[in-house]
Amino acid sequence: MMSFMNESPLDIQMQLSADVKHARLFVKDWKRETLSEKSGVPVSTIKRFENNGEVSLKQLLMLVHALGLLGRFNELLKTDNEGMSLSDYIEQQKKKKKVRGSK
Repeated sequence: MMSFMNESPLDIQMQLSADVKHARLFVKDWKRETLSEKSGVPVSTIKRFENNGEVSLKQLLMLVHALGLLGRFNELLKTDNEGMSLSDYIEQQKKKKKVRGSK
């Protein structure tokens, strides 16, 4: 997967769709129909995703899981705190003392 620094949401959509298509074709050597059977995502949805990047988050996760790449999504939302989960980070932020801005 690519680095998402300085990318627009559309750029990221298109790169994710290209990455999934690459994994389908070159890593697994699967047709869309095979990925559909393995993931439960309709072929028409896979085609739309590969062409314009549009897919629901649930369906994206189903596709990535079927391709054996779901673990990579863990890395997307990691904070600078090594090994800290998103829920731990949120809890940490809640505990921080809030400071009002000054003039």
